[in-house]
Amino acid sequence: MVSAARRALPALLCAVMLLLTGCGGDEAESARLNTGASFRVAMTEVPESLNPITASDQTAEEFFLLAYDPLWRIDPSGTPTGCLAEDWSLSSDQLTWTIRLRQGVTFSDGTPLTSKDVRFSYENMGSSALYGDCLEGITGITCPDDYTVVITTSRMKGDMLYCSVPILPRSKWSEYEGDLGVFDNAEMIGSGPFVLSQEPSGPQEEAWTFQAREDYFGGSPKIGQVRFTYYNTEAGAARAIATGEADAAIGMTDVQLTTLEGVPGVELVQAYLPGSQVWALAFNTRDAFFQEASARQLVEYCTDRSRMLSMSSGESSRPGTVWASPGAAYFHQIANPRDYNPSAATATLGSLGYSDVDADGMMEFIGNREDLVLRLYTSAQDDWSSTAASVLVEDLQAVGVQVSWQSTEGSVAAVCGPKDDWDMCMLSWRGSANAVTSAMRFCPGSKSLTGWESESYTQTYQQLCQTDDRDQINALAGQLQQLIYDDCVYVILGYNSDIQAIRTDLWTGYEDVLAATGGLFGTGSAQLYMTIEPVQAEES
Repeated sequence: MVSAARRALPALLCAVMLLLTGCGGDEAESARLNTGASFRVAMTEVPESLNPITASDQTAEEFFLLAYDPLWRIDPSGTPTGCLAEDWSLSSDQLTWTIRLRQGVTFSDGTPLTSKDVRFSYENMGSSALYGDCLEGITGITCPDDYTVVITTSRMKGDMLYCSVPILPRSKWSEYEGDLGVFDNAEMIGSGPFVLSQEPSGPQEEAWTFQAREDYFGGSPKIGQVRFTYYNTEAGAARAIATGEADAAIGMTDVQLTTLEGVPGVELVQAYLPGSQVWALAFNTRDAFFQEASARQLVEYCTDRSRMLSMSSGESSRPGTVWASPGAAYFHQIANPRDYNPSAATATLGSLGYSDVDADGMMEFIGNREDLVLRLYTSAQDDWSSTAASVLVEDLQAVGVQVSWQSTEGSVAAVCGPKDDWDMCMLSWRGSANAVTSAMRFCPGSKSLTGWESESYTQTYQQLCQTDDRDQINALAGQLQQLIYDDCVYVILGYNSDIQAIRTDLWTGYEDVLAATGGLFGTGSAQLYMTIEPVQAEES
């Protein structure tokens, strides 16, 4: 797994400060009770929903880590470990999972957690943007007793342990069973290590406070509470951590790599996580021109990733090659990637039958002398894509390819679907620690975005779904990434890092998380919130 690229913190504080100021262990209990410490996090996005069924953003997912328990949690190394699932077994035909739950676990309202809560959660989370994909292949769930869950599947489900579905209290949610999506879930009653406080935010701020549970079965966290406060600008979040108003900050940009550099006690973390954002250019292979892989490759030869990223995101991203995030354990490194090469693009155009027949600087098909014009779509919602598109358009025109570029107000999915009339579109996605759900996005077929067909991808994906061996999962996911790269179905433009910061002069206990995942937040692990604690003052 790729660890954080930490930036050095040279001592240029004076100028910077002037600019900025305009599942745990039992030993944690005594430390938490002694300090009652509040860990304050400045964030630049608010959760779109507190309902796990309707939410789709990373901020909400971070909240769910605190309030809820899944059957299995992902540890900082990316390995699934039992949480509510105390032990489990798989039938000889690998189609039936028998899971024994921990006994004595309660939700934050005191209600006991039983197998019926697990069944309710799994049966109703299928439409969830965050968790629905990992439930593919489950055909039935039964509850022989209060602490046994039996899950049957249509195939060997190798990613079962990666399904971090939050277990909801059936007693609280069942009254909305006709339409669970309408439930605001303002209380977030769960069995997790923290419970959402009902104290209202102040009139000038949006904040969410999670109080540590002293009775949590995995041991109480070492802090008393975690408080997330929304700042409407990255500069505001940076100022908060620089002045001591916040203890950590997430969701910052490359600008803060400069403005926070050198502030004493602040460590900057530029993390590529399993869920980091991937930026890409997709091709519509249903289009006659892009049915040939060489045609798609000529566009890649005109893709100057370094210039695109330098102009759109500064130092907060790096050039990409494959669809997995560099932070995923199954990320595949391409041995000899195709680089920006206008000469190769020109040669490829010639091999496809295009030439500047009328000497106007634009390529025409020799057979009918029609100009080559490609239709490109981007979304105004994606700040990076307009800059990236302008670079691509310029470089394509330099080799004689005309581009009709349109920016839509909404998502590009509105105009670039399986049946829509388009050639190229720029889009992004977040990765996942679950290789199966990540690879599913690129499965070939008529319903896929690109329309690309590949029997090899389909067969390899089926193998991926049917293994729970971690080394084999990583190898098969690597093969799938290589297949997409070789056929150039997408041009992966870059990987956007998650820029975070923490007050190292005030807090300790986070080092293991950084070493294992490369980040503090968004890691899919709850360890940070369980082990972080205040730095103890030295006795005089």
